[in-house]
This record gives sequence, structure tokens and C-alpha cells, in this order.
Amino acid sequence: MRNYLSSLLREKKIVLILGLTMGSLLFIQLEQSNPLQAQPAPQVEGEEQPAEGEPSAEEEKPAEAAPAEEAAESETDSESGGFLLWKYFQAGGSFMWVLFVAGMIGLAVFFERIYFFTTRKLTNRTFEQDLIDALNTKGLDGARDILAANEKLTISKILNEGLAVSEGDPEHFSKGVEREAGGYLALAERGLPILAAVSTIAPLVGFLGTVAGMVEAFDAIANADSVNAKVVAGGIKVALLTTAGGLIVAIPAMTFFQYFQSRVNAFATEVEQAANHVYKELLKKTGKVAA
Repeated sequence: MRNYLSSLLREKKIVLILGLTMGSLLFIQLEQSNPLQAQPAPQVEGEEQPAEGEPSAEEEKPAEAAPAEEAAESETDSESGGFLLWKYFQAGGSFMWVLFVAGMIGLAVFFERIYFFTTRKLTNRTFEQDLIDALNTKGLDGARDILAANEKLTISKILNEGLAVSEGDPEHFSKGVEREAGGYLALAERGLPILAAVSTIAPLVGFLGTVAGMVEAFDAIANADSVNAKVVAGGIKVALLTTAGGLIVAIPAMTFFQYFQSRVNAFATEVEQAANHVYKELLKKTGKVAA
């Protein structure tokens, strides 16, 4: 129980540190997402202004230059197709870095949990049926034989601990299994609150980026003399990219969390069922009737 509580406290500390880190990054992003608006250049005294209706020097550039620039941009984009995701990442603004950090944290937890469930042998498919058959044929002696034959399995360690402290008492066995299983389940659930936090925070960060992008778009409209698609395109692009980035991080994190949580729940259920079979056998041996 002490190990379980200490593990739980460590998980809460990790989630708190994650929240503070992402909050700090968001604060930095909000501070940097308000660039100074470009002010019109002051008029030099004595400088001639173009008469109304008279084209300026910039407007006198040949119209053929625009298609040439567009062709050059499209050629550059096609040549750098491998860097398209990086361009989208940069276009999303500083919020994308927050999502990147969250994604890396979630990915690290995923690989750590994969390693844990791969190297730890919690149980096997035939363990419960083998235990039932042994109890039906040899009673508790048969159950001890099965546990000895599968001593490397975590479920065997839990049941052995329960039998060691039971001294033939079913209630002592139940409490021993509960205490021992609590420690192993806490170990199996380690890191899952972080995945849950990432899957919850990432969409919120994406939506915050969406709001920031829309604010940028409306700010551009307010400062523009005439409104067209190019005026609002930058802000809307930031809004869509941050939303997509948040979902890209959150969906795998939630998938990993559900997968690992289902494995922990399945293991807890199997421990409970196996312990229940042994518990009933102890009740029979002591002459008590199961409720």
C-alpha cells in the first residue's frame, strides 16, 4: 500500500510539472503572438506625393512579373516537397512548439509502456483454466503446483503472496492478494495519467491557437483599407494548422491510453477471478460457506 501511494504521488507530481511546463510555454506564446503592427512610413517634408488617380512607382511594375513570381514559388514548393510538414509547422506559429513538446512526452510514455508490457509477463491465456483444473483435481496443492510452474508470471507472485500470509484463512488471503495486487497495478498504470493529460491538453492548445489565428485575421481586417482573401488568409491558416496539430497529438495519445488502460483492466480482472477460485477453495477447506 505504501508503494502504491508513493507511486500515485509521483504520478500527480509528473502531471503537475507537465501542466506548469505547458502553461509556461503558452504564456510565452501569448507574449510573442502580438507583434507590433507595421506603421506607415512618415512623410518627408517636401517629398512629392503622387496625384490622385496617378499610378505610383510600385504600381508601374510590369504585370508580367506576378506570373513569373508565382511560377518560381510553385517550383520552389515542388522541389522542397519533403519539407512540407516543416513549413506547416512553422506556419502554425509558436503554439506548434507546445504541441510538439506534448507529442514528444506522449511518445516517450508510449515507448516506455510498450517496453514494460513486453518485458513483464503479467499472465498467459491458459493460466486461469489451468488453475481451475488443478483446484478441481488436487485442491490447494494443485493450485500451488500451478503457481510454482508459472512463478515468473506476475499473477502467480500475487497469489503466492496471498497464500503465504493467509495461514489457511480466506479473509487473510483476500487482504494479502488485494495489497499485493495494488502495488503491481500501480506499477502497470504508471505513465497513463500523463497520456491522459496530453490527450486532453493538446486539443485545448490547438483551439487556443485557433482563437489566436482568428484574432490575427480580424486584426488584419481592422487595419486594412480594403478586405480581400489575402488579408485574412494568414490568420485563418494559423487557426486551421494549430487545430489540426492539436488533434494529431491528441488522437494517438488517447488511443495509446485506452489500449494500455484496457490491458491493465484485463489483468486486474484476471487476478480477481483467479483469487476468487482460490478463495472458494479455502472456504471449502475451512468448512465455511461462500456468500
